[in-house]
Amino acid sequence: MSRIDRALAHAHALRAGDTVGPAPRAVARRTVAIGDPQTSSTRFFGALDANGLLGDDGWLRDDVRLISMGDHFDYHVPERVAARVEGVLVLAWLAAHPREQVVIIAGNHDLARVMELVSIDDARFQAAGDLAREIFEGPRDQRTARTVEFRALYPELATTGYAGRDYNAFAVEQRLLVQRLLLANRFELAIAEHDVLFTHAGVTHRELELLGAAPDARALAHALADRFAAAIAAVADDWRAGKPTPLSLAPLHVAGADGKEGGGLLYHRPADPERPGGDADWEFAAHAPRRFDPRDLPRGLTQVVGHTGHSKAWKELPRWREPGMTGDRGGLRTIAVADDVRYLRGIHRAGEATLWMIDPEMHYVASPSDVAVLALD
Repeated sequence: MSRIDRALAHAHALRAGDTVGPAPRAVARRTVAIGDPQTSSTRFFGALDANGLLGDDGWLRDDVRLISMGDHFDYHVPERVAARVEGVLVLAWLAAHPREQVVIIAGNHDLARVMELVSIDDARFQAAGDLAREIFEGPRDQRTARTVEFRALYPELATTGYAGRDYNAFAVEQRLLVQRLLLANRFELAIAEHDVLFTHAGVTHRELELLGAAPDARALAHALADRFAAAIAAVADDWRAGKPTPLSLAPLHVAGADGKEGGGLLYHRPADPERPGGDADWEFAAHAPRRFDPRDLPRGLTQVVGHTGHSKAWKELPRWREPGMTGDRGGLRTIAVADDVRYLRGIHRAGEATLWMIDPEMHYVASPSDVAVLALD
C-alpha cells in the first residue's frame, strides 16, 4: 500500500469506529498550515504526500505539526453525494491525531452544520437541495415565486443557496462529527503562532471593536477562544440531550436566517468596494458583512487565513493586483496595506497590515502536487 492508501484506510476505519489515531508523536520540527480541505480524501492525502507531510504509516510524519485552516466540507455541486462522505473522512483523520500535532481551525462550512443546518435531516435536505436546483436551473421569471414556495416548505433553511450550492453536500453524519469535536474542544476559532493570528477568514476593525481587543495576535486569539468556549458551553447540555440548538457566535459571526445569508467573522472576504459590479449594500452590511475593505485590516497585525481562493480574490481586488497577475487558480498570496493596498503572489512582509491568504483551491488545481502549503519557519 502507498502512504495515501494507508491514510485512506485509516480514515475509513475511523468512520466505521474500527481504529484509533496514532500514538503520541515526537516533538515536531516543522509547522505547516494548509488551506481549506474542500476536496476528496484521496486528493487531500495526495496533497499532504506531495508536500512531504505524510508518513509511511498513513498518518502525519512524526516531525510535522499541521494547522488546518477550516472548511472541511462541500465542494463542486454535481459531486454532492460523494462529498457527503469525503469531508467526514478528512476531518475524522485530522482529529484522530494528538491535538499537539494537529490544530483544526473552524470554518463557516464546518460550523454551518451546527448553525444553519442544526435541525434538518438527510431526507429533508436532499429534497430541499433538489428543489433549490430546480429553481436555479428554471426560468428566471419564476424564481421569486418559487423561492417563496421553497421558504414555505423549508423554513429551517435560510436560503435556496444554502441547500443547492453553499452547503450542498450536507449530511447529519457531518453534524454529529462536528458536535462531537466541538464538545471535545478539538476545534479552534483562532490561534497565535510566531505573533501571527490564524483564523478562517480574518479579523478587521469591526471584530476588534466587538471584542474590545487590541490588534495583537495573542490577545485576539485569547479573546476569540473565550468567546468560542462560551458559545459551545451555552449549547453543550442541549446537544448531549439530542436537542437541535444552534451554536451562536453573534454578533461576531451571524448565521443566515429568514431568507438572508449570514455574514461576519467566518463569512467575509476582502474586496474592493469600488469595483465594477459590486453590491455595497449587501456586501458591506454592518451587522453581517460578506466582504471587507482591505484598508479595514488592523495595522501592526499579520494574519493567516483560508476561505478565499485566488480566483475569487483576483476578481474582487482588480485595481490592487500586482502587474501581470493572472487569475490562474491556487497559490499562496499576500494582501499588504500601507498607504495603498497591494495584492501579490507569494508570502511577503510588505505592509503595515498583512494578510497571508492560503486557500489553495484544493479541489480545482490541476493535481495534488499543485496544492501550496505555508511552512512556518
